[in-house]
Amino acid sequence: MQTLEKTIKPSVSKVIVIGSGIGGLTLARACLDANIEVEVYEKRQLDAMLSGPGGIFIQRNAIRVYQLLWLGKIYQRFYSQGGKILKGGFSSKDGTPLYINSPEFAGEENLGVCLERGELQQILYEALPPGIVRTGMTFEKFEETENGVRVYFQDGSTTTGDILVGADGLYSRVRASLEGKERLEQPIYSGTCCWRGFFNASTVPLNQEYSWMEFWGRGNRFGYFDVGKGQFSFYAFINTEQGGNDDSVGGSLNALKLIFSDYAEPVPSILKVLENERIYRDDIFDRQPLGNCWGQGRVTLIGDAAHPVQPNLGQGGCMAIEDAFELVKLLSHQANPDQVALLLRQFESSRSNRVTRVFTTSRQVGQLGQSNSAVGCFLRNWIYKLTPTWLADLQFRWLFDYQPTWEK
Repeated sequence: MQTLEKTIKPSVSKVIVIGSGIGGLTLARACLDANIEVEVYEKRQLDAMLSGPGGIFIQRNAIRVYQLLWLGKIYQRFYSQGGKILKGGFSSKDGTPLYINSPEFAGEENLGVCLERGELQQILYEALPPGIVRTGMTFEKFEETENGVRVYFQDGSTTTGDILVGADGLYSRVRASLEGKERLEQPIYSGTCCWRGFFNASTVPLNQEYSWMEFWGRGNRFGYFDVGKGQFSFYAFINTEQGGNDDSVGGSLNALKLIFSDYAEPVPSILKVLENERIYRDDIFDRQPLGNCWGQGRVTLIGDAAHPVQPNLGQGGCMAIEDAFELVKLLSHQANPDQVALLLRQFESSRSNRVTRVFTTSRQVGQLGQSNSAVGCFLRNWIYKLTPTWLADLQFRWLFDYQPTWEK
């Protein structure tokens, strides 16, 4: 397992990170591995930071990053506490398999791991020394100095560093500040909402052959996946207007039962064991890609702050992980502090084509899975049934073949 063990004289000595989600925490660990001082600031309190609805896929392109960080300790904890991605795929709502894959068929020993979001946050947080993450700190603005960046917070405090990285998500205040705005304009609504939550596998007659499965209906879909310790995460999408709620039908659980009543097992059994107060609903958004440049001077963005995507590929968090690693790798191999701004633009340009392709493909997969047309759904299912698994996999080779390395 390759790790960054040699002594490097990086181009920066201190990085300021706004946001402690998956991208911000991964960036912090990568900075420490590269002998770069780092401070992470988070507006939420610690309990809120270490929680989150539903589960998350860390697929094989992103899991490789954690094999390199912190001597592989994060990687090991993920697999000891999460659910390994094994055999799974897509089915029609009546349970007919459309596409099934497995590590053996993919020729990969490791397809990745799924975890509860709170569990993932806890592992990443514990991978950092005490004091690195400072909670309850709301970013206000930044200003560039002669040799760095000064950051201001709403409580009146300030800090300085060589660069500032906005890892503060869809409504990024750092991005708004870059654009000279108090807040960003509203993101683009996808036309879908999503429910998420958990259930205990012992209470549902799941097919033990699969660690994950997604069922496609007409204008809706339902999926589940193993997040470890006997727990599964579920998600459900429907096409609907923005800003809706489930009050008129007595809550989210009733809404799900009404929408997915005609789905094959195990969906009805999953719905029977869900608890209304543990179901989280939100609308799905993205933003148009920013092209080859999304920062300025000594300030850049990673993850959803730069390129939020719809969750249809399970790659939003994975792109943030890749961003974090590639940014630190670039900084750690360039010793000239006068070139910092240029390095940040180089980072953005190097990531642009890949994240734009993920953005576009995520939208396309969503449109496919959420088709409202009876004819469209029939053709979708028919084509998937006839397409060999190897050919379907070939379409995504560009995504999963990412190989991070500390070598330049």
